[in-house]
Amino acid sequence: MAKSVTTPLEQTARLLDLVPFLLSHQGIAMDDLAKHFKVDNDVMIDDLNTLWMCGLPGYTPLELIDLAFDSGFVTIRNAAPLAYVRTLSSSEIVALALGLDLLRENSEKLGVEQSDRIEGLSKKLRDQIGVHISIAASPTTAHRSVVSTSIAQRVPIEMTYYSSSSDQETVRIVTAYNFFREKDIEYFDAHCHTAKGMRTFRLDRIVAVSLAKISDVMPEVQAKRNERVRVGATIRTLDRASAEAFGLAFTDLQLGGSVTLEAFSPEWLIRSIMAGGGSLVVEDPQEIAIQIRQSIASTMALYE
Repeated sequence: MAKSVTTPLEQTARLLDLVPFLLSHQGIAMDDLAKHFKVDNDVMIDDLNTLWMCGLPGYTPLELIDLAFDSGFVTIRNAAPLAYVRTLSSSEIVALALGLDLLRENSEKLGVEQSDRIEGLSKKLRDQIGVHISIAASPTTAHRSVVSTSIAQRVPIEMTYYSSSSDQETVRIVTAYNFFREKDIEYFDAHCHTAKGMRTFRLDRIVAVSLAKISDVMPEVQAKRNERVRVGATIRTLDRASAEAFGLAFTDLQLGGSVTLEAFSPEWLIRSIMAGGGSLVVEDPQEIAIQIRQSIASTMALYE
């Protein structure tokens, strides 16, 4: 029986099998393709749209996979370049080796043959890269050490920080107050001299950090972190970035459904809601909904 919904892991497995299958079955009918992979036509169309955005590094129209399936028959038009054997870069080898490590951690779910193949391929990759690589968590890092100094001495640090919401790196001057963990991820509260207010940062998103060469020293006050803010919201559009920001399972979201959102501060929650471009609409409490509307109005006024 064909599947109407599949998990991300199942889709990834299909995408890996689709390219070699299509290369040897050019012009296959959509119905036959869906039947071969035991999914509904809608699921297969979603797979093909995803595959259409994949390709080789560079990711220009010259490197992306060029598919044709509007007519109901599926063809890959740049099959020859895709068939070329590629030389992996060192960063690609590291990524593959770490991925194999993750698979090995769950080897109890695999058979002996699969485990042996993972072990053999992992050894070949490590022989090529010639360095020790590991996914084991490090109890301390250079970045954490600098942040710890800021916490202990209340001195500013200058850090390059990656924001997932804007997909950009920014340079900030902050004074850290304390570490805390949430869902096995380490964060720290800090006064951001750049934004002139308290902010929360993820330690693993620091790209570079050093003690700042400015004389500002924050007073010895306890960081004020309110209790977690909880709001009720309605899902207007399915946005994966918003789901990940609030720790929601994207596959469980339904249009028009209600969800409870949690955040460390109203400011962070409002910024994250606005970054979703209307995918989530706060219904209660009304105070937060009003603040969001005011923030949107202030932002729009800047364009006028």
